[in-house]
Amino acid sequence: MQPIYLMQPTYLAFYIADHGKLLDRVISLIDGSPFSHCELVINDLGNQCYDCISSSHRDGGLRRKNIDMSGRSGSHWVLIPVMCDMGHVLRWFNKRRNFKYNYLGVIRTVIPGFYEPAHFQFCSEACADMLELVDPGSYGLKKLYEWATQESIAKDIKKPSIKL
Repeated sequence: MQPIYLMQPTYLAFYIADHGKLLDRVISLIDGSPFSHCELVINDLGNQCYDCISSSHRDGGLRRKNIDMSGRSGSHWVLIPVMCDMGHVLRWFNKRRNFKYNYLGVIRTVIPGFYEPAHFQFCSEACADMLELVDPGSYGLKKLYEWATQESIAKDIKKPSIKL
């Protein structure tokens, strides 16, 4: 029997480093992108508040969190529509929810093979893995953003109205 894939539209949310702290700017500099963090949106809770999953240095690792992307902080985020199998995402998260944040993970995205610890993940690696991309550890924020924008164009994913 073939597995059933329930692909549905959602977003990758990218945090603009200039609005963050020193570590955000360092991550952006190493990655070569304007971003320092990303989240996979699980649910739109309304009023530009989203239920998200990612690995966060501020929260110490993988976690699920409601994030308000409206108002002043809304201009700090860029949302890109993507398709994903939400059942896979939730199973993936439940198996890894105790993983810690990988502070050196961003280096691995520019130097392949650099320090790959078990039970640690960088935000873009976690999002790429949830989206079932090949070699998720190779996805820095820049590469994931480029993938998402190309994927969105290629599949002509309609973006729900969101004020950024």
